[in-house]
Amino acid sequence: MKTINFEQEIKSLLPLFQPESLAIIGASENPFKPSGQPLVSLINAGFKGKIYPVNPKHTTLCNLPCYPALIDVPGSVDLAIIAVPAKYTLDQLQQCADKGVKGVIIFTSGFAEVGPEGAKIQMEITELAQKTGMRVCGPNCMGIFSSRNALMANFSVTELPEQVLVPDFLGFISQSGGFGAAIYQMIKEKGYGFSHFVSTGNEADVDFSQYMGFMARDNYTRVIGGYLEGVKDGQKFINATDMALQNNKPILLIKAGRYPAAAKAAASHTGALVGSDKVYSAVFKQKGIIRIESLEEYQIVLSILASNKCPKGKRIAILATSGGSGVALTDKCSFYGLEVAPLQAETRAKLDNVLPAFASSANPVDITSAILTQPGLLEQCAEIVINDPGIDMLITAYWALHGDRTNLEQMVRVSKKTDKPIFNIVWGPEEAALQALHFLNDNLIPAAKEVDFAIRSLAVLADYSEFKTARSNKNNEDYSIQAPPSAKKMAGEILNNLKPGAKLTEYEAKQVLRAYGISTTREVLTKTTEKAVQAAKEIGYPVVMKIMSPDILHKTEAGGVLLNIATDQEVVESFNKIIENARKYNQDALVQGVLVQEMLSGGTEIIVGAGKDPVFGSTIIAGLGGIFVEVLEDVALRVAPVSNLDAREMLEELKGKKIFEGVRGKEPVDKNALVEIIQKVSRLVEDFPQIAELDINPLLLFPKGAVAVDALIVLQ
Repeated sequence: MKTINFEQEIKSLLPLFQPESLAIIGASENPFKPSGQPLVSLINAGFKGKIYPVNPKHTTLCNLPCYPALIDVPGSVDLAIIAVPAKYTLDQLQQCADKGVKGVIIFTSGFAEVGPEGAKIQMEITELAQKTGMRVCGPNCMGIFSSRNALMANFSVTELPEQVLVPDFLGFISQSGGFGAAIYQMIKEKGYGFSHFVSTGNEADVDFSQYMGFMARDNYTRVIGGYLEGVKDGQKFINATDMALQNNKPILLIKAGRYPAAAKAAASHTGALVGSDKVYSAVFKQKGIIRIESLEEYQIVLSILASNKCPKGKRIAILATSGGSGVALTDKCSFYGLEVAPLQAETRAKLDNVLPAFASSANPVDITSAILTQPGLLEQCAEIVINDPGIDMLITAYWALHGDRTNLEQMVRVSKKTDKPIFNIVWGPEEAALQALHFLNDNLIPAAKEVDFAIRSLAVLADYSEFKTARSNKNNEDYSIQAPPSAKKMAGEILNNLKPGAKLTEYEAKQVLRAYGISTTREVLTKTTEKAVQAAKEIGYPVVMKIMSPDILHKTEAGGVLLNIATDQEVVESFNKIIENARKYNQDALVQGVLVQEMLSGGTEIIVGAGKDPVFGSTIIAGLGGIFVEVLEDVALRVAPVSNLDAREMLEELKGKKIFEGVRGKEPVDKNALVEIIQKVSRLVEDFPQIAELDINPLLLFPKGAVAVDALIVLQ
């Protein structure tokens, strides 16, 4: 789907969020029923639009005229809520279409979530929506809340919040009604204002990605949040994330389903290594989506964003009232990837001037319990440290005292003078700590009792800032590697003439790779011992010999690979042995011949591969290759297309990345060549989407250049 079409889709959602008139089909005035809550809540909240209850059993509801059917409503209706039993829903939806309603919210359950019959009716809902252009939220949803016009078109958000510290802040989308409502309540109590809240339900028409795109374009949404189980269309999701990036809006998602059942075995290593959650994680990394691991973390990340002070880097300073707590915080910061950076000499000198002699001005700064006897010491030290140009953020840790706001007020003053985040870890008796946290929160000063949640939150936001900075450099976002027409023609002559599900031999796969400018070993496919001897002489001893059969993909297991063949006689013996082993392994295998190949020494074994995800399409992996890919699974994953920066970040993620720099006397390898090959593989699978799996394993990486030693391609 092209972005321009997606733009049109999200513009069509406007009636769901900003209707000027709203009908409630199956309306009630009982505030405890889903059909009654919206009517009561809309009136109480002062909805800025016309409200039309529809129910043949009533003539008035909540002092409003009630109409027997939607067709009887005078004038146009922008949005309709359907709150009738499932068996009547489709008929009412058709009446909405006949009336020209632009948006519909279906509360009713009993569709795809209950079985095949319900799924069939849901499909009819989808078809009607697509046919008419009417946008449908649900079915089986809790509806939509929009704060700007007091739109209470739901049965979970029943009243406007009493206190909003940060208005027009968070747009939240949930694929779980109940869980989403709980998150809404929790965040609302913090005083962070919602622009919109959406319960998506079964997504018969409008899906998670479209709501996300709408909020990315919405002027009254600063942060996009959500509870996500899965998306239907990966390209729509990526389009929405790109829109959010363009508009400088962080996306915070709780993604469920991290540990699904193992995928069935695939023909290639790549296929076996790529699981659904790994692909989502890759997309999140590529698009700067912040994955939230808990509700506690959600609140803390939001508190930092609400203060409008996101850390611009990972250098953190620690200000603690004891040496032990400072060391413990240092360990936690290091664990989550933050750098406890040394303070500049000038900073330390200023600290030494105000600290007692037994304190420490090194980072972590130990200000000791002197804050109890030296009024203003905490404020003085915090201000000195946060102004250090080598520090991106500060975390302070101190005890809350009953009824004493001295330290809290000091930290409020310091925070208001800086654009760097200052996070307060507040310990103490339960009641005193809670009072302190409420006071700081009400002043939009990030604070918590939980060290892990706090430090991880700072770390993920620092990552987000670095992500944005890296992508502000257009050279990093280079997708420019293109295959010349001749390359597409050469590869197409092989790939486009094969049946679906075909498996290419190493020899065929390497022809495709060479067409795309990826160097391979010198080799000759032979069908007789005489040709094999001739090929070996031309290539030069020693050589490798391999069975070539589309029915024997893992050649080593079949005894189909022999190494270090050094003489003509060994070539003859090896040829016959390989054919014999292949017949024993699979007597029905189609044998194309024996590949005689140059034997390379040295080099670092790498795997570069591609797989196919049902949601996001082609995926690219890179990591340590050879047999180690099966044992260590040290690979990084991205979704095509892969930019120059994506490829470089993949290499940085590998646990074994130090190997690239050279170990035990080896020279550093050519990482630029590897980055280029990753991008070429990405381009190849984009140009030929019928490729389901591709392996280059091993790819030998040298100080200059890289050579594909073995390869496999499997078509969908």
